[in-house]
Amino acid sequence: MKEEFVFSEFDLHLMEQGNEVESYARYLFPKGIEVSSVGEHAVEDTLRLMAERTPVLFQATFIAEDFIVRNDMLKWNPETSLWDLYEVKGTNSLKLDQKERDHVTDVAFQVSVMRRAHVPLGKCYLVHLNKEYIRAGELDTEALFTVDDVTDAVEGRIPEIEPKMAAAMEYLNRESEPSGGCDCVYATRRNHCSTFQYSNAHIPEYSVHDISRIHKTKLENLVEQKIYAIDDVDPEFHKLSEKQTSQVRAHQLQKSVIDTNAIKNELSELKFPLYFFDYEAYAPAIPAFNGYGPYKFIPFQFSIHILREPDGKLEHVEFLHTEFSDPSEAVAQKLQEVYSGGSVIVWHETFEKTFINENIAKRLPHHAGFFKEFNSAMFDLEKIFLAQHYIHHGFRGRTSIKKVLPVIAPEFSYADLNIHEGGQASNEWWRMVGPTSLPEERKEIAKNLKEYCGLDTEAMYVIWKHLMEL
Repeated sequence: MKEEFVFSEFDLHLMEQGNEVESYARYLFPKGIEVSSVGEHAVEDTLRLMAERTPVLFQATFIAEDFIVRNDMLKWNPETSLWDLYEVKGTNSLKLDQKERDHVTDVAFQVSVMRRAHVPLGKCYLVHLNKEYIRAGELDTEALFTVDDVTDAVEGRIPEIEPKMAAAMEYLNRESEPSGGCDCVYATRRNHCSTFQYSNAHIPEYSVHDISRIHKTKLENLVEQKIYAIDDVDPEFHKLSEKQTSQVRAHQLQKSVIDTNAIKNELSELKFPLYFFDYEAYAPAIPAFNGYGPYKFIPFQFSIHILREPDGKLEHVEFLHTEFSDPSEAVAQKLQEVYSGGSVIVWHETFEKTFINENIAKRLPHHAGFFKEFNSAMFDLEKIFLAQHYIHHGFRGRTSIKKVLPVIAPEFSYADLNIHEGGQASNEWWRMVGPTSLPEERKEIAKNLKEYCGLDTEAMYVIWKHLMEL
């Protein structure tokens, strides 16, 4: 497999969670039988089981006109003498507002192929997680899922997707790959497909797609003019905003723009002692502990670097929950032991506050007073960069700590760590506390987690110190 098409750890994790959700959804269909074979054999087994009027089939398979589908659940309805289709999604909503990538399109594709295979179809349903469900005791599968009838929506979508199916088939049957890239060239970087760079090799690694908050119309205008490189953009002619202009000019001139007075005013809000704070959390699709719902964060780790006075010695306190149990109470108690007033410095304040309010304080109302005080003391160090008081071409228009730190302090690097980002950290914690990990593995994962989270808070201190020295 070419390197461009290797799934990331995040992609693999999403697939793994999707498979887990589907396995739990099968409990809604206790008489189901899985079609475990593949290819033509799976089609033969499916037709045989259908002929036997098997009540429910898992992974029923159909091939028609070179299209193949495998259903999550296909249920025989004796009242209508038709087969009802159930599609399971590991989300907590229908996602009907995402147009071409929504769940209805997925079901419509299956229905189109199955009709070509002459399957007598009845209703279509989407099975997804119930976002209102809160676990209390044993997992209640019936309450965990919501089943929505999407038959009418699917019928309305089929005329839209069948021409696209034909176009995709024509594309795949070509002897050579067409040139010119994919439609993602009109989308911003975060909306690119995973093979964007392969299909659009002519686009620079840092391009107009990276211009901060660029409007779709402006981006399309640049692309239509074949302007891809930041160096070729004229901020005035292309009507960029003030912040976008600053980003583009910083790159073109390869110079920093630093407003020391504005930075000084921002940092003057801080009160010692300073607590540089970061946490890690895991959000499983299937709630593991009481008081949690689908995709609610489990706070398993935090790191705090403490500076009690301007020229004082930096202290470090860390917490890592290493057991398969709810860490919330232990986190709350440890934070209260450590924090005794002063500024809590974080990166991306909105997420930090929402996490604490929604995922800890609500479950632990007896600690609500402390968390209110803790949240009110937060200072978002990222806002200095969001407000463009400090612009550097090396940031490439981003303000994440992993973009800012290497520019300000090149000697600090996440690349040297075994864990490089938060998603990987949460997955590794889940693996560590799981039943299959060995003692030595747990020890190694714990070490890696502490190094990663500790670098996040030390990075904030290093950036703060650099700003102070300006």
